[in-house]
Amino acid sequence: MLWRRAGHAVVTADNGLAALSALEHARFDLVLMDVQMPGMDGLETTARIREREKTTGEHVPWSP
Repeated sequence: MLWRRAGHAVVTADNGLAALSALEHARFDLVLMDVQMPGMDGLETTARIREREKTTGEHVPWSP
């Protein structure tokens, strides 16, 4: 995988709930989100991440 060859660690999540769980246990510099994930789509997951940021003071940057 290109990201690993460039020296980055890669963590995958199969759905929105798994992504939220990963974010609770580790800090990430970047999150790539699929808007059509099963269970909880990427848009709802992103909204929950942004709500969480309001209480933690952390912020995961994004790029359109």
